[in-house]
Amino acid sequence: MKKVKKMRYDISEVLKAWEYDRLNNIRKIKGKDGKEKIQIRLPLGIEQFEVDGRPDGKRPYGKESLLEYYRTKVEVHKKKKRTDEGFGLTINDCSRLYEEGLLYYYRYVLFFQLKDYERVARDTQRNIEYFDFVKKYAVDKEDKVALEQYRPYIIRMNAMGKGLAQLERKEYEQAWKKMAEGIKAIESLPDMENATFTYEKGRSLGILRGMVKEILRKKPPSEKDKLQKKLQEAIEQENYERAAQLRDIIQKLERTGRASYEKRNRNK
Repeated sequence: MKKVKKMRYDISEVLKAWEYDRLNNIRKIKGKDGKEKIQIRLPLGIEQFEVDGRPDGKRPYGKESLLEYYRTKVEVHKKKKRTDEGFGLTINDCSRLYEEGLLYYYRYVLFFQLKDYERVARDTQRNIEYFDFVKKYAVDKEDKVALEQYRPYIIRMNAMGKGLAQLERKEYEQAWKKMAEGIKAIESLPDMENATFTYEKGRSLGILRGMVKEILRKKPPSEKDKLQKKLQEAIEQENYERAAQLRDIIQKLERTGRASYEKRNRNK
C-alpha cells in the first residue's frame, strides 16, 4: 500500500480562503507570472484558465493550439503536393481538436458571465474557424455532424459578443447590426436533419431578434431619425413646403454620410 502524500499536496487552506458560492464563483486574478487568470470555484475545487492563448496554458508541439498545429500540417502537405487534396483529419485527430475546442467553449462562457465581450467574440471566432477546419478536412462524416449541429449556437454567441461589446461603448447602430449579421448567418445555414441543430437554430434566432428589438428600442434617435419624424409630421399637417425642405436636408445628410464612409474606407 502506498503511503499517503504529505500535507503540501493538500489544498484545503486554499479552498477555505474562497468558500463555494454558486452565485459568486468566478473571479479574475493576477498569477505569479504577472498574467491575468480566470478562476472558477467549484463545489470540490478550483479551475484556473489563462485569458489569452490556449486556456490551459499549454503549447502543443510548440504551437499556440492544436488547431494551429494541424493548420501547419495542411501547409506542409500543400507544399509537397501543391494541393490540400489528400489531407484528412482522422477520428483521433478530431477527438483531440474537440477536447481543445471544449476548453475554449468553457472559457468564453466564463468571459460572457464576466461581461468580457471582446474576448467572447475572440474565442467564439476561434471556435468557428475550428468548426470550419473540421468540416473541410474530417474523414468521418460523424465528426462533422458532431460540430455542425452546434453552429447556430456559436454564431449566436459570436454575434452577441461583438454586439454587446459595441453596446458597452454606446455604439447602438453597430451593436444591432452585429446582431443582425448573426441572424443572417444563421438563416443562411443549410438545413440538417438533426434535432439539436433545429432547436439551436430556432432558439438562437429568437434570442438575437429579441436583442435587436431591445437595442433599437433603447437607441437614442439620430439626426436623421429626428428629421424623418419631423417630415412625417409635416406630411400629416399637409405642410408640403416644409416637407420638401426636410427631404432635401435628409438627402444632403445621406450624401454626406456616404461620402464620409467612402473616405474612411479609402484611407484604410
